[in-house]
Amino acid sequence: MKFNRYSGNPVIPRKKETFHSIHAANPDILERGDKVFMYFRGQGDELHDQMGVGWIDKENFNGVDWNFHLDNPIIKVSEDKKQFDSRHILDPATIIIDGKVYLYYSGHSYDRPACIGLAISEDGFSFEKYRSNPVIESAIAPEIIERDGEFFLFYQKKNKKGYFEFYCSKSTDGKEFTDEKCIFGPDVSGNGFDSFSVSTCRIWQEEDVYHMIYGGSDQFDDYPSAFGMASSRDLINWERAADNPIFERGEAGTWDEGGIWFGTVYKHGGELYMWYEGCGSGMGSNTEESRICRNEDYGGYARFNFSQIGLAISETE
Repeated sequence: MKFNRYSGNPVIPRKKETFHSIHAANPDILERGDKVFMYFRGQGDELHDQMGVGWIDKENFNGVDWNFHLDNPIIKVSEDKKQFDSRHILDPATIIIDGKVYLYYSGHSYDRPACIGLAISEDGFSFEKYRSNPVIESAIAPEIIERDGEFFLFYQKKNKKGYFEFYCSKSTDGKEFTDEKCIFGPDVSGNGFDSFSVSTCRIWQEEDVYHMIYGGSDQFDDYPSAFGMASSRDLINWERAADNPIFERGEAGTWDEGGIWFGTVYKHGGELYMWYEGCGSGMGSNTEESRICRNEDYGGYARFNFSQIGLAISETE
């Protein structure tokens, strides 16, 4: 499986006078009723990552055009500096439970490890944070999938060797999670694109098979140069695709020349749409800025290297 970039990328760029004037990132798709929602991270002049949303009627869906909520950001950092999400809120993962939208997110503070929190909404726009947050300690980048009445929450943790692995915990109500297992890690058997670390797993289902898109790097813990794919029938045991990587960062000098994350797939009609976060300088290949973006860990990030959201499409039968 290969994905082809949309020619008009980025589809959600950083934009002045919005909550995503510095960064637009972490796309997550939720189909609810006659609408498709796009939840995403933005950072503006206040320098906090916070959560926003766009939406489109399914009959008008094209993967590119979105109506942005007038009250973005819809989930803001806590004003209480002692809270786990007082600095940044990012990495949305949504699911519908009992008719409500459950949105899991990474919360960052000033003085404790990042944790995973939960916010709940009746309409997909107005959210209240779960009173017993965080739901998972010392973890980031959630993804949530329902299977046979159980909710599987995926996330990443760094091990003692300094790289990330994916974990999974289960729940019957979407609030209390147990039975944590490490389910996926870097390919330490060789010298592939994902031989050092993996990050930001995103999962979709086709019939009885689950597919995972994940970022991989051979040298950095969280600055992936490409996406791989893995498949599973039980959400615990995963097999890498033989033709990995299936998608790579852009060419030197482009808007997504640096790292790519959060490859979120949604099937519509006969096509698979994949939105992703990419970062880069966009200054051209023969620049020092481009060299730094490509070769250094988060090189020049928030100075001349900025995150934006792109789209790629794969035709299916």
